[in-house]
Amino acid sequence: MKPIARVIFLAIALATVLATSAPAQQKRPMTPEDVIALKQVSDPQISPDGRFVAYVVTSADLKEDAADPDIWLVAASGGDPIRLTTNNKRDTEPRWSPDGKRLAFISNRDDNKAQIFLISPFGGEAQKLTESKTAVQSFAWSPDGRRIAYIAQQEPIADEEKKQKDKDDTIVVDQNYKMSRIWLIDVDTKKATELVKGDYSASEPQWSPDAKTIAYVTVPTPKADDGGVTDIWMVSVESGKPRKLTNNEGPDASPRWSPDGSKIAYLSRDEKNGLLGQLHLTVMSADGSGVHEVAVGFKYQPGPAIWSPDGRTIYFVSQVGTTSQLFSAPATGGEPRAISSITGVISQATFSKDGSVAAFTKSDIQHPADVYVTRSLSSFAPVQLTNHNPEVAGFELGRGELIRWKSKDGIEIEGLVLYPIGLEQGKRYPMVVDVHGGPSGVWTQAFPGTWGNFGHVWAGHGWVCFYPNIRGSSGYGENFLLSNVRDWGGADYQDIQTGIDSLIAKGIADPERLAQAGWSYGGYMTAWTLTQTNRFKAVMVGAGLTDMFSMYSTDDLQRILDGYFGGEPWNELESYRRASAMTFIKQARTPTLIQHGAADQRVPPTQAWELYMGLKKNHVPVEMRLFPREPHGLQEPRHQLDKMRREYAWFSKYVLGVEPPPEKPD
Repeated sequence: MKPIARVIFLAIALATVLATSAPAQQKRPMTPEDVIALKQVSDPQISPDGRFVAYVVTSADLKEDAADPDIWLVAASGGDPIRLTTNNKRDTEPRWSPDGKRLAFISNRDDNKAQIFLISPFGGEAQKLTESKTAVQSFAWSPDGRRIAYIAQQEPIADEEKKQKDKDDTIVVDQNYKMSRIWLIDVDTKKATELVKGDYSASEPQWSPDAKTIAYVTVPTPKADDGGVTDIWMVSVESGKPRKLTNNEGPDASPRWSPDGSKIAYLSRDEKNGLLGQLHLTVMSADGSGVHEVAVGFKYQPGPAIWSPDGRTIYFVSQVGTTSQLFSAPATGGEPRAISSITGVISQATFSKDGSVAAFTKSDIQHPADVYVTRSLSSFAPVQLTNHNPEVAGFELGRGELIRWKSKDGIEIEGLVLYPIGLEQGKRYPMVVDVHGGPSGVWTQAFPGTWGNFGHVWAGHGWVCFYPNIRGSSGYGENFLLSNVRDWGGADYQDIQTGIDSLIAKGIADPERLAQAGWSYGGYMTAWTLTQTNRFKAVMVGAGLTDMFSMYSTDDLQRILDGYFGGEPWNELESYRRASAMTFIKQARTPTLIQHGAADQRVPPTQAWELYMGLKKNHVPVEMRLFPREPHGLQEPRHQLDKMRREYAWFSKYVLGVEPPPEKPD
């Protein structure tokens, strides 16, 4: 052996010995700080030729105390991802030009008004396209790539701008709405013209294949309560003449043109089940005639349609229990076929122009979401393209399991359990019960590492986490979805309690060390629970509904409450009174942490104040935390971190008897 070869051989041998003899890196439990540091991967958009995927990676910028989304690019064949935008402002919604040579995206990098920018996916600086006086909300390329349709709110007139400047800006409720309009901009000349000026707010512009027509969705006003009163319209690009396509009393949304432009698939729901229920996949001719439902009898709710290139098949993603799967159905109607069968969650699928490659995000209990592709729909085989959270491999993670149990009335209920690390058979553990929002939300087999569900933090510190999908949850069919109508705090409450009983009976949960938490409807159920039982040592009520009578007129979704309670509170007094935690507040004994966004319009902070005062006056240990500027979901990373820390400290104190350490500034 030559000297140089001998040196190389010895170096390789030594490296091999060191690698095999070195101790494995010690894993550690996750902390709330680790949760905030996780990157969120979303919105994968495959290029028309199927060669690349553009997507969004959102990081928490603690210095700016804001989310920082950026656009990334990865080859569908694999390789290192490339970060296309590095601005510390919001860069979102990447969309390929039809020729695949440019990406358009929305950014507020120049000012606080989001605009459309263009960038080459293969290098170069982003160039601003629009100069809208109001923020661009969404957009769509024309099929020929010459124009972009975008949505922006009506511009303020000179008199309104003057009044705002002079602070002579009194708000008259339910009057003088600023509607969202459809604009067209020429990509080369940057000339923008307003296309749709109807007496409604417009969204979801969708170009016909011949670029002559745009289908879009309307609501009567920008009020959240009108969000379910949607219709589909179309407008001629040349004449600007609009035409209404749907006249259904329920919502019609997510229009998608067939490849030949003869039909439009959309999601629809009539009002036979009241104001609630699942949307159904529907197809109509481009003139609004020939309406028929696709996949009649399909148990689950389909997502927006994706047409096959030949127009014979419609693909969609649907929630199925604790998973989400990709389905296909004949466009003329018929039984859907499940393309995927994964343990986890598939989201936001997009297809190449020829339909040969699909991109999507996938996550499961052990892995945060990343970008995947499948190169075959007949034999679904997801290939992972990105790994934006490699540090997760160094964390000790709990093991998840799908469980079922019989509720008080014999109905089978499903949920998830996240076991503590180092689980020992025969040993009982403290348990956190986490109730989802909605009430039509659902717990899925996604990675429990967010400010709203930081299950891996609990599991890493010796707790069991229980996630019940109680009556009213989505993903189990329409009958189950509607099974808590006029019964909030009834059978859904019993679903939780019997689930806890089953885990105690299995020897897993310690009945003397139970805690419960929830946000929104989960906060409602937790507030309700503390007035119905004293089995919990502590609870956390997050953005919870506590007095349904006062909630009705102060929140922004009266129609939803009409649907669940059968009408307005003054006409259904007993229904609202019976389901309100405040009705039974004198029965409460459980130490309660209340956390709420100070700018929440969905569940106003007055709901938190009512609960706080009721507990305080009845001498129940209570602490209330208000997060300035925050809406219904917390947006600022420091607030998200504080929420998790407070919750962990509260449960440690009252469930485990462990006093939290003194607060330290970040």
